[in-house]
Amino acid sequence: MAHKLNINDQEYEIPTRLSIEQYQTLLAFDWQDAKYYPMILASITGAPIDQLSKAPEDGLALGMSLIIQIMNQRTECAMLDLSAITFGQFIDLDVWFSLGLDKHLKDIADLLAPAGYYADELMWAIDKFAEFRVYTFRQYKVLFGITDKELDVAIEDGAEVVDKMNVARSWYRVIVALAGDNLLKIDSVTEEPLKKALNFMAYQKERVLEAEEKQRQQRRKYDLQRNR
Repeated sequence: MAHKLNINDQEYEIPTRLSIEQYQTLLAFDWQDAKYYPMILASITGAPIDQLSKAPEDGLALGMSLIIQIMNQRTECAMLDLSAITFGQFIDLDVWFSLGLDKHLKDIADLLAPAGYYADELMWAIDKFAEFRVYTFRQYKVLFGITDKELDVAIEDGAEVVDKMNVARSWYRVIVALAGDNLLKIDSVTEEPLKKALNFMAYQKERVLEAEEKQRQQRRKYDLQRNR
């Protein structure tokens, strides 16, 4: 059942579901600043901003609470098979997540849930990928150089990446390294299954760590012999 916003005896409908496009429009506003409430409500209901600006605060607050409830809705939908996700698809999604849903919601939608039209369907798919993303980083925490505690803090606090573009740069360096600095091999690298690529990278790092540990032992042995 649709809710109605009554302004000067004129009714404006608050939709029961938001399209992906409407949802992205809402993400562009600063929800912490009440001065944007009339703009937010106008973008969804079509009510005149000048009238909304004069509306009682409790009326605006009620309208905002209804929109928040709608934005928090989740509906299961068909989405990208995460068990068959490629290295490149994972990287694209990770970069877009880091840069912000407000900037890349449509890109995420096209890859993650291309058949979805409603935001509650896309957000369900996004939640599923977010869980998968954390699981992947936790599973390969040695490779990525992160701890379970750091992941838990990031999840609990919703920590933002300080240098958002650094995520994209870091992934690109990884891709180029796996491609052997060969431009013509980049596409083939990104088309590899995610787990295959990460397992290979983990093996490479393990070899590097073993070599470094061997060098440390040799230096320690040399230092002991020299001191004697």
